[in-house]
Amino acid sequence: MNETYALLLAYDGAAFRGWQKQPGMTTVQGALEDAIRALLGKRYAVHGASRTDAGVHALGQVASLRSGRQAGLDGLQLPAGLRLLRWAKAAPSFHARSSSIAKRYRYDLASFLPAAAADWDRARAALRGLDGLPHLSGLCSPAKEHRPAPPLTRWTLDDGGVLEVSAKAFRKHEVRNLAGHLGAVALGLAPPASLRELAVRMRPWTGARAPGSGLTLVEVVYPPELDPFR
Repeated sequence: MNETYALLLAYDGAAFRGWQKQPGMTTVQGALEDAIRALLGKRYAVHGASRTDAGVHALGQVASLRSGRQAGLDGLQLPAGLRLLRWAKAAPSFHARSSSIAKRYRYDLASFLPAAAADWDRARAALRGLDGLPHLSGLCSPAKEHRPAPPLTRWTLDDGGVLEVSAKAFRKHEVRNLAGHLGAVALGLAPPASLRELAVRMRPWTGARAPGSGLTLVEVVYPPELDPFR
């Protein structure tokens, strides 16, 4: 009988070419599947809650797999930069990506902005302009999936330039695009109202994109009845 397992992971994005495995490249998914094969003697497909880009970090990435044998994952030998924080058996229907109901990301805007020149109040005014919007489709890069980007459910931007955003889901490059434009607003290169104007467009993003190195996946949220780590 197949068992479903959930893994809570943290990683330094600088060590990987993103989450999704690619031929000839070191990726989080590839490294994890290699480690599981070494431990269990068989390669299992591992699914991640978020397909983070190259350079993007994680404090709370979640992965899932189904195995036809009882698996103890404490013995996983992972490469430098990748840590298994916890693992647990999950409900048979659990899937790291499709079962999630929200995600939280953090972007350190000061990682690419001259902080002394940045006006964070201008950036916060731009973020307030997103309130009440039914979608944020204009903030996303072109992608195969055409589902609209849900609105933010929560955001904070502190005086150190650390942005945190939560939503039911995020689309391709959405947080990096958001951070890139907030940087332009904070430096006075774009008006605060321009963020709302861009967000409501149905055309994909063509503006500035912040580097992946400033972005961290902080948390993936699941319904209480499915959350394997509750």
